[in-house]
Amino acid sequence: MPESRKRKGHPYRKPADIPASQRTKGTTIWALLIAVFAVIIAFFAAGLNYIILAIALIAGAALGYVIGKKMEKEA
Repeated sequence: MPESRKRKGHPYRKPADIPASQRTKGTTIWALLIAVFAVIIAFFAAGLNYIILAIALIAGAALGYVIGKKMEKEA
């Protein structure tokens, strides 16, 4: 008898209230929004130091992505 017939079924997954395309846009929007704010704050704090601005952009985008993912899981 094949092993595939002995496997347990998939656990029940509740369908999401928010469509997948909207959730993906949410993480992108949060990442861009917080990255822009981080660059603006870094610009006023450090001036035209491109290294600091790049670091602030990357850190802001990462933070925004994490916040967006957490909001997706809660929704």
